[in-house]
Parts: sequence; C-alpha cells; structure tokens
Amino acid sequence: MNKFDFKKIEKIIHYSFKNKELLKTAFTHSSYANEKKIDSNERLEFLGDAVLNLAIAEDLYKNYQAQEGQMSKWRAKIVNTESLSNIIDSLELDKFLLVGKSFTSSDLSRSMKEDLFESLVGAIYTDTSFDKAKRFIFRFINTKKRVKKKIVDYKSDLQEYAQRHKGSNLVYFTYENPKEPGMFCAEVYINDIFIARSESESKKQAQINCAKLALNDKKILDEIFRT
Repeated sequence: MNKFDFKKIEKIIHYSFKNKELLKTAFTHSSYANEKKIDSNERLEFLGDAVLNLAIAEDLYKNYQAQEGQMSKWRAKIVNTESLSNIIDSLELDKFLLVGKSFTSSDLSRSMKEDLFESLVGAIYTDTSFDKAKRFIFRFINTKKRVKKKIVDYKSDLQEYAQRHKGSNLVYFTYENPKEPGMFCAEVYINDIFIARSESESKKQAQINCAKLALNDKKILDEIFRT
C-alpha cells in the first residue's frame, strides 16, 4: 500500500477537505482501525449510503416522469456494488485504503471499494453540505447514461413473476461461506422449494445472482407453479 497522501487524493476527487481527519477516516477500513484503535469508515459509509440514495432519488424524481417501481430499479442499478467499485477502480483510490496487516491491495473486495465510495460521500457531506456531496457524486455518476442503458432488476422481476402465481412464497436465505471468509452465499426458495444458489463478495449481489439464475431456468419455475 502506498503512503496515505491527502493532496493526491483531494486532487483525484476534486475536493479539498476542511477537516482532513474526515478524509483519513473515510479511507480507514475496520481491520486497520482495530489494529490502531481508531475510528473506521463504517459510520461514514452508513451516512454516505443514505446521502447517495437520496441524491440519486432526487435526480430521478426531478428529471424523469417514471413510476416509483421503475425509479427504484434505476436507483438500485446505479448505486450497486459493481457500479461503485468500478468508480474506485477507475480513480485508483483503492491503493490509499488503510487496511490491516493481513490485507494486500489484491485482497480488496468489490464491497470494500463500494464502502469506500460511500464513505467519501459521507465525509464530504459532513465536511460541507448536501450540495457539495451531490457535486462529488454526479462528477462520477452519469444518471442519464445509466437510465438510457437497459436495466434489468432480477430480484424485482423474479418477485413479480412469483406474485403472478397465486400462493407463491419467495424467500432468500443468505449467509457467509464458512470455507471462504468474505464471501456470501445466497439461496432462493419459492413455496419452500430450492431454486438456485450463488456466491458473491456482498449479500446483495449474491441475491441478485440467485434471482438471475432462477429467471434463466423457467423450466423449474413452471414445474413449481404447476404443483
């Protein structure tokens, strides 16, 4: 890992912090925080997640005449793990993340990078205002481009598919893989019948992958709904 460089990071994100400690905290993973007995970025990530979702929701509400369901699908796709971690990759900010001794740069998961982006949003919001946080968000997220691109919300599509059949009960069971720490398994059941299983670095993505697998196997779905 490279030495933490305030000036370089601020140049990359196009924002200069009044409170530099907020910036450092945003880049402090819990593994490093536990070793150094300092605050991690988890609280900022929690706040940033809320700010990010509000900013995207506000933009969609103001600029698109779409129903709530459609806007929810757009927002989910815009702020998912893959999208946010790709931003961190493109900016090469992951090399500044402060992690514990057991980590190397190659160990950073997509969910850790997603958390880093959300922590930055939370830090900027705390340091200044919602407007400045939005400016940061939309510097790197092009809502219009994402909306024009065909968006598939596999979980919603599977839920709608199940609800069209009377008596359908859809449940996800998600847990950490005991053999692979940091990886999550998700299983989807309909009417108590196992449908699909998948893994990912985040619980959310594991469930999305599960729903996609289920929708791609319409044969087994049709069998369930005939019983």
